Amino acid sequence: MNLATEDARLFFKLFLALLAYTNRQLNVVKNVSTVSDIHKLGKAGTASTMKIRDALYAHPKLFDQFIAENPDGFTPEELNLIASWKHRISDEFYLMRYLKKYAVFIPAKKSDHLYGVLGLFDPIEVVVRGQPLPVLLKATLLPFKGQIIYDGLVAPYTVLFGKGIRTDLDNIFRRLKAKEGIVEQFVDADGKPQIRTSLKTPTKPAPDWKPTIDEIVAQTDKMRRADTPTQSATLGLLRAAAHLAQSAYDQPNEVGGQLKQVRRALSRLESVLYENGFE
Repeated sequence: MNLATEDARLFFKLFLALLAYTNRQLNVVKNVSTVSDIHKLGKAGTASTMKIRDALYAHPKLFDQFIAENPDGFTPEELNLIASWKHRISDEFYLMRYLKKYAVFIPAKKSDHLYGVLGLFDPIEVVVRGQPLPVLLKATLLPFKGQIIYDGLVAPYTVLFGKGIRTDLDNIFRRLKAKEGIVEQFVDADGKPQIRTSLKTPTKPAPDWKPTIDEIVAQTDKMRRADTPTQSATLGLLRAAAHLAQSAYDQPNEVGGQLKQVRRALSRLESVLYENGFE
């Protein structure tokens, strides 16, 4: 779940140089003008480092100034990495999952994407001190060599969420993962916005099942009479399932109503089976 060590070193070399330049321009924190000065702040100076970082993001023209002046003599490739950070995403996020490849973040205010975020030197789980998921935190996501990282400065909140909120967030996670997958890149190699997700395009398109499903619905709608309550209940479940499949093709945003019908039909069948001694 971490960036390669060599790349993590490269990120901090570039990012801290940018912060040192920012402080030379804006004098946010006294007596900090070099990368060495930022290192001397240490963990106790994280708040000061965050102030410089926030000032940089509040003055985005500093990115262009730094790149034009190139005071540290970075290569064109390194400057392109810095330029790509103008497409950063700063927000409050819910940290939802630890997967093999990355940790998964959901924006707290507008939950429209899942982001696969790599740690730097330390796994993100360590950075948030092992708090139980989900974790609410403030972070800035940055593109880096076709991946997504954070800027090394996160502010987790110590908040425990009830079952209702956890269930809602899990539902959002599953819906977004099924719809578009997890965003693994939001800037291309040229530094232009381009989203790439974990959702793989099928090598072959699925057959068009809609005509078959429509025929099944037409047939099951005729299946109303039955000799026993069990047969009647199973036919009801069959009809409800057929209509659910039809809705998934015709009106995918309205499958919730048909899903309720399936649940009712299943509950009725369970009741009939229970009355007949099945457990």
